[in-house]
Amino acid sequence: MSLDAAEIEKFIFEFYSKADNSAPLVWFLPYIDESMHMVWTPTCQFDGKAGFEEFYRCLTGNLFDRVHEVYDIKIDVDGDTAKVTFTIHLTAKVWSPPLPKSIHAENHANFAWEMKRDPDSGTAVITSYLLTGVSFPEGSIIVDADKVFQYQKFMYGPWGFP
Repeated sequence: MSLDAAEIEKFIFEFYSKADNSAPLVWFLPYIDESMHMVWTPTCQFDGKAGFEEFYRCLTGNLFDRVHEVYDIKIDVDGDTAKVTFTIHLTAKVWSPPLPKSIHAENHANFAWEMKRDPDSGTAVITSYLLTGVSFPEGSIIVDADKVFQYQKFMYGPWGFP
């Protein structure tokens, strides 16, 4: 069965809405192909459902009051596969002990997904999840993905917080 661009667009909005509300991981797993490869940076990559679980645990453990605004969605469907690009405007708060209060985090991130129709479930699943670009507006901490997803550390200007 062919993928449908409207179905994919609706899914993207629901996916990030669920992430904003810290939906249980079991909501996401049916949409992650076991062969999925996620690239956040060259040294910060995740594979399959187990990799997505690690990524999601770090995301929900480090950022709270998350709001993902999705825009500039482009979907190229070719039968039962699709290439998707979009941009996210993320705002969130980050708290890292011993800081006395949370810090504002914000970015604009570009993503490229590849999707396919799972032949067993009929569900549209993500097979590739790439962060292709990110910018941090003035006033936001800079979230270093290599450290956040391995060793929690946030940078603000020239300072690094433990």
